[in-house]
Amino acid sequence: MESPSKQQKMYVASVCPEYRSRESALKSVQNIHSDQPLSCDGCIHWNDARCKIFDDILARIDQT
Repeated sequence: MESPSKQQKMYVASVCPEYRSRESALKSVQNIHSDQPLSCDGCIHWNDARCKIFDDILARIDQT
């Protein structure tokens, strides 16, 4: 299976109901805001370049 593109990860992160930035999860206690671009790469659910949520969202896009 080929790796998802940067654009795919950015789009999926923008529409994902489960997206939670690793950085914001760590900094939420400190009330610090991140300037990191929205992408699956920074999500707590992204594990070794794959995520079931990502696959589900991408599959729905491909069907339209």
